[in-house]
Amino acid sequence: MTKQSQESTIIREIKLIERYAAKNEANDMRFRSFVLHDLALNNPELNEKVRVTTDSVWKEIDCLTCGRCCRFLQVTVDDEDVLRLARRLKCTVHEFTARFVRTATDGCSHLASTPCPFLKPDNRCSVYEDRPKSCRDFPYLYEGDFRSRMLFLMEYLPLCPILFNVWDRLKREFTVRNSEKPRKRNRRKG
Repeated sequence: MTKQSQESTIIREIKLIERYAAKNEANDMRFRSFVLHDLALNNPELNEKVRVTTDSVWKEIDCLTCGRCCRFLQVTVDDEDVLRLARRLKCTVHEFTARFVRTATDGCSHLASTPCPFLKPDNRCSVYEDRPKSCRDFPYLYEGDFRSRMLFLMEYLPLCPILFNVWDRLKREFTVRNSEKPRKRNRRKG
């Protein structure tokens, strides 16, 4: 397979993504270890590579065909999110909080239900312009310090086609790069 065809390979079928993510858990841990300890890129270089790869994958996947993050993840909200959403819905912060927000035992606030109460049947968000920061940031590939977040990101591989495909491309590219490094050869004497 050429590098160009490797880059254009996108898996969109959720059942396949779930199956591959489960099957590749050990390989993904090895990849994580390689990136943490052996990859010859510094953090800014790695973060830039992740950003470029994410941009490339995102051009090929339409989130509206999936919507799994909105259906399965618990959406965290902060005070700014609550204020913005309350204004959007033309209610008070107290009314919005009573209707839509729950606070976990650790003090973290989140939308009270899954799927997200603002998800429409066509996978569009009814509050898109004012959606919570956690929704804006998902799948968290544009945040810095990719190395320190890899274990966290691995949890979402079976859920998000964009994250799965970015991860898969990075694995393939870094594995190819790693295998291209010159190896020490055992030379026979004589």
